[in-house]
Amino acid sequence: MKLERAQELYSDYAEGALTPALRQALDQHFEADPSAQADYAQFSSVYALLEQPAGEELDVPLGFRAKILERVTAQQTQHEVAAARPSWLGWFVPPAHRRATGGAFAALAVIVVAAVLVTHPSKPDLDRGGMLPTLTAEPTPGLVQSVDMQAGTSYHQFHLHLPPSVASATVNAYVITATEQITDPSHLADATPAVSGQHLTNHQGLQIPIAPVAAPPAGSTLNLLAQYKPDAAGQPAGAEAVFTPFGAADPATPAPVNTSFLDGMQAVAARYGATVIVDVSSAPTQPVTASFAGADPAAPLADMAVIAGYTVRKVSGSENTYYLARS
Repeated sequence: MKLERAQELYSDYAEGALTPALRQALDQHFEADPSAQADYAQFSSVYALLEQPAGEELDVPLGFRAKILERVTAQQTQHEVAAARPSWLGWFVPPAHRRATGGAFAALAVIVVAAVLVTHPSKPDLDRGGMLPTLTAEPTPGLVQSVDMQAGTSYHQFHLHLPPSVASATVNAYVITATEQITDPSHLADATPAVSGQHLTNHQGLQIPIAPVAAPPAGSTLNLLAQYKPDAAGQPAGAEAVFTPFGAADPATPAPVNTSFLDGMQAVAARYGATVIVDVSSAPTQPVTASFAGADPAAPLADMAVIAGYTVRKVSGSENTYYLARS
């Protein structure tokens, strides 16, 4: 059995979902190849962290992230973008087919490292040697506070914090590749889980590290759907979509013409290299159009926001980041 084929079976093997024949074939593969056993052991350690039960704080060992980043960097130098083959970083990408909509949605495999729960005010021992950037000084009014890049890597950090009015809630997050995964819950099976059932209180922050298998092309975006369900009875749930540059900005990205509101947001992120955070609690589906003239993403964002009944603001403390909410 080839390594790539074996890696495709790891998740089902860990969950006991393989047919007896496939499980026996994989067991024989492990017995015959010690390096395959080691490869699966590495997968298991990350998979176990991602499967932590709701409400349990994840304690990521010192040096764990550095090792992950080393693996990511090594993979990036070994593969050409146009011919990237499956690797251990592709474990958490569902095999279901995907449909790109409204522009250059990134169709790249990603690695999602176990989310890190941080209690505020932050303590020195939570800094992990600078691996956990702090939240913005003036956070957005919603769940997603900011997105930043780990210096010298393609490693994105998503910073989440509950809105001030929400004392505690359960948080789920998904890496998405099509806006249907935002507007139609049935399509979430095609998304990559980043956080599952994490309980969060308002004095805590949640940081989600995500990196690609290979260097993404210009105009690619990394898209995250984050949801929260408050513990308080009668308090409404919330959801936000984030579109952030996964590769360099692409000025050639076509301007939206009668496209969906969310695809228009993704197009702005791709063309201008901006991070766009959108309140999607009501799953907006309005068709929009906008002009991409000029170098300021605020103009096309404002055009589309008005059509869809949204307001747009630039987020203080974050470079080129915009937050859109219902008017």
